Amino acid sequence: MILERRVIVFPRADLLDAMRRFGEHNDKRLPDTPPDNLTFEPSQDVALSIAFPAANRHTLPTRVTFSCEEVGQALTQYCRDHKVPLPRAANKMVEKYKDGAALTMQVGEAGLQVMVVDDQEMVRAIIRKSLTKTQIAKFHEARNGREALHMLHQADVDPDVILCDLHMETMDGAEFLRQLRADHSNRSCRKPVLILTAEKNEQVLEAVRQHGASKILAKPIAPDELIRQIMLARGYFELNR
Repeated sequence: MILERRVIVFPRADLLDAMRRFGEHNDKRLPDTPPDNLTFEPSQDVALSIAFPAANRHTLPTRVTFSCEEVGQALTQYCRDHKVPLPRAANKMVEKYKDGAALTMQVGEAGLQVMVVDDQEMVRAIIRKSLTKTQIAKFHEARNGREALHMLHQADVDPDVILCDLHMETMDGAEFLRQLRADHSNRSCRKPVLILTAEKNEQVLEAVRQHGASKILAKPIAPDELIRQIMLARGYFELNR
């Protein structure tokens, strides 16, 4: 149960202002001109991408990128600069909100829901054990992509993050991603999907990214790093003290 949930919304202009201030102190200075495009997807490696036009015909367009952690740092500092009180003992996360962002603080959260899609029972068991270090409210398991798609239409299956193997019988991770992202009637169609694989072929991995993978993680992966990647995919970030 969430005992307290507080959300601070940053419209596009405020998000840009926050990132400009952050960039000035972190060697990511943004041009003073209005951007051509702003793309914000917290679950991606590059969470925020801001494109600026060329200043003149002798220069090139500028693109500045930020990770989810950097966006979280920027929004938190923006609140502090404007004397906005923030709860201390809270999980902080950044989310997409219309054309801007939102900083969400949750106190007393029961935990995340995680789905693991892998055709090897031993692998699913290892991941389940690895996640005992963090608060997982529900742990869903599927043996292949087809079974996962079926489960995701059930009312009680609503994962915050999906961990998926790439090479599986019946339906592999790439096809699972393709169908999930295309099915807009599925409430999980935009949920973060982390691909866990030992695949090294960059062409294969790039095709998986094109299908909508939020991130590709190499097997084997240490439990602490897996937990960190799950939290990042969901939008959580750690504050620099």
